[in-house]
Amino acid sequence: MGRSGNIIVARSPTVVKVGGSILKPGEVDKVVEKVIERHLMDKDGLIMVVSAMKGVTDMLINAYDRGDASLLSNAVDLYVAEAERMGIRGISNMLSMIKGRLINMLNVKEPWVKDLISVQGELMSVMLIHGLLRELGIDVEAVYDPGIVTDDNWGNARVLGVSSYYVKSRLSWALSRSSVVIAPGFLGYTIEGRLTSLGRGGSDYTASLIASYMGARALYFYTDVEGILTGDPRLMEGVKVVPTLSHSEAYMASVAGAKKFHPNTFKPLLESEVKAIVTSPWSTKGTVIESTCINAPKLVSVSEASKLNLNIGDGYAVTVVGCIMANEDARKVFYEIALSYNSSGVVYDSAGNGAVSIVKDQDDAVKLAKEYHRWVVSWIG
Repeated sequence: MGRSGNIIVARSPTVVKVGGSILKPGEVDKVVEKVIERHLMDKDGLIMVVSAMKGVTDMLINAYDRGDASLLSNAVDLYVAEAERMGIRGISNMLSMIKGRLINMLNVKEPWVKDLISVQGELMSVMLIHGLLRELGIDVEAVYDPGIVTDDNWGNARVLGVSSYYVKSRLSWALSRSSVVIAPGFLGYTIEGRLTSLGRGGSDYTASLIASYMGARALYFYTDVEGILTGDPRLMEGVKVVPTLSHSEAYMASVAGAKKFHPNTFKPLLESEVKAIVTSPWSTKGTVIESTCINAPKLVSVSEASKLNLNIGDGYAVTVVGCIMANEDARKVFYEIALSYNSSGVVYDSAGNGAVSIVKDQDDAVKLAKEYHRWVVSWIG
């Protein structure tokens, strides 16, 4: 470790994000122990960014929208039950206090209150996992405010540039005290100190921000699949794990709605050398995301156009992602496939960042996506 002013600078920690899809009741300890087994000896320490347990964020949001104290209580009780199952001492009373405080706020109909309630799952995950690792004898520090500073755009807050200083300061200090640091995803604080939500999928975005600010040696996204897939297996046959993406391709994939990533998930990595890996705790496979690009189409995404940041109208956007899509020959193939389905209105990224989209109604979009997917997987082999 070295010092820079009042900031203790960690050379290059590993950052891992543990997703809610694998933090299920009855399985939290298995998941966390597997991740720790993989990374405890990583050079320069480990920062673990955690999501809420599976389904908890939806429960909390619905509890606030309906003013439903029983639903909120059920969400908190999932953590109580998990703590008791794992034999973690001293957490139940704290969770009961949190529950009472949140129930008292259900009828305060202010946007900031909804954010405060919706991010509690991440904070309770930090508490639970911190307690678990302490019971296992791991040298661990919990940081409930990692330093993400935002505006007050409730529900989809924008991260402010000053976050870099605070994240480096707080997490470097924590790493100087412990080999493992647990931090919540999905949330930030306004300058006035109110909790904010970064939007759905915001825990992935948090992990990328932290990895970028800390100059991480690697960033792992642990989820319920082995990596980013070439397409949605519910719609397409023969989907495969994409072996590698560039930072730019990963960013365009998230903007296009692939794997339900927050659209800004990979934006902090665009100007960095941080290598990211999307994988499962139980898999040796995964998608590697780095600065270089292999010239091939990588994946197909189908999403409601109105929910994307592409400004391409209504309907369903079928997007092919791959840096090869900046090339004339690849675009020609894209157009030919579109024309074979009597499709028009192709919209592509004018900056050549590697994504081409077309908007259709739902049925035609699915048919077209399947055809594009056959072309994409023919490159992967």
